[in-house]
Amino acid sequence: MQLVHSDLGGPMSEPSHGGALYFGTFTDDFSRRTDVFFLRKKSDLLSEYKKWLTKAQLHTGTNIKSLRSEKGGEYVSNAFTALHDEYGTEHHTTVPDTPQRNGVAERLNRGLVQMERTMMGYKDVDQDRWADAIKTAVYIKNRLSSRALPVSKTPFELWSGNTTNKSHMLDFGSTCWVVLHKSHIDGKVGEKAAKGVFSGYPDGSKAYKVILDDSEVVKARSVVFAETNVSEVVKIANELPEDEDDKVETGLRSASVGEDVDADNGDKNDKQDDGSDKSADDNQGCGGSEDTLRRSG
Repeated sequence: MQLVHSDLGGPMSEPSHGGALYFGTFTDDFSRRTDVFFLRKKSDLLSEYKKWLTKAQLHTGTNIKSLRSEKGGEYVSNAFTALHDEYGTEHHTTVPDTPQRNGVAERLNRGLVQMERTMMGYKDVDQDRWADAIKTAVYIKNRLSSRALPVSKTPFELWSGNTTNKSHMLDFGSTCWVVLHKSHIDGKVGEKAAKGVFSGYPDGSKAYKVILDDSEVVKARSVVFAETNVSEVVKIANELPEDEDDKVETGLRSASVGEDVDADNGDKNDKQDDGSDKSADDNQGCGGSEDTLRRSG
């Protein structure tokens, strides 16, 4: 990676569900692929950068040559400087009152906040879910082309080498039903689905993140959305095989049975990533592959 852009946004008007007040981004200059992270306090930036740096270097096989950021104290601490020296990274900071020098990251963060407000307002989502909305905005942004990229190429394609698939993408905050596996249905007349709200795409998983009406947060692949005929809940639940693994990630979304619901085609393990937002744990409750989903009540 020749150059990475970074900037912090916040403090937000209220803490996220996981307790974050700030968010930040790392953007690869070549592919324009962005990773987002969430912080309770600015001083947590260094630990998030270390985690992101390890993942990025494993993916690319190279060290970062240059990091461009604002000159906030969280970016120029002695510990941050020592880390740059260790990895041979040049750190370029903006001159005071010239935010345009860090234009890529500043424009991105402003755009993410605008997307977050639009998505949450459109579906009247609770304000403490702003981190989910921003993370979803980044997911979308990484799958859209821009003038800074080769024609028809997306950040996701340039970073991963895989083709971008947008067919699974839906409106943030949409009402949906998580189809329950037969082993989780109480008796012949038990409920076949749990109602909830779609709140994003879990890292490294071919699934949807859903907040159920009882506030439980789950990661599920068999999901019926409001724009789909709800009668399909019964159909899909009945079609699930008897020996299906009793986990949240069962089957595929009913809107297109047999379709791979995750655009991250390179992810074969279907496990939750130890993602960049774990600092404030805004995916808390999302669950790893061992979490089960049972009928509430």
